[in-house]
Amino acid sequence: MSAVGKWKLKVSTPMGEQSPTLTLNPDGSGTLESPLGKASFTGGKVDGDNASFSATMQIMGQSFKLDITAKASGDAISGTMNTPMGNSNFSGARI
Repeated sequence: MSAVGKWKLKVSTPMGEQSPTLTLNPDGSGTLESPLGKASFTGGKVDGDNASFSATMQIMGQSFKLDITAKASGDAISGTMNTPMGNSNFSGARI
């Protein structure tokens, strides 16, 4: 099964655990949405179970660039978000 789809993530961050929703499209575009904000992105890459993309989120009036790599395995996904505040690991499930 591919990384394409809609995912509910659990991300460990310096601000505590966050639960954004990630939508990945076959063309490498998508959205990352949480109660703190929403970012649309293009120019990502989806190659079977693997995905990578960058998104910029506006959180509490500040802009944060996130570089994300992910690997899907069936209905589970995991990966790393590289942020200006350090790296955060995440896991999630297809919704």
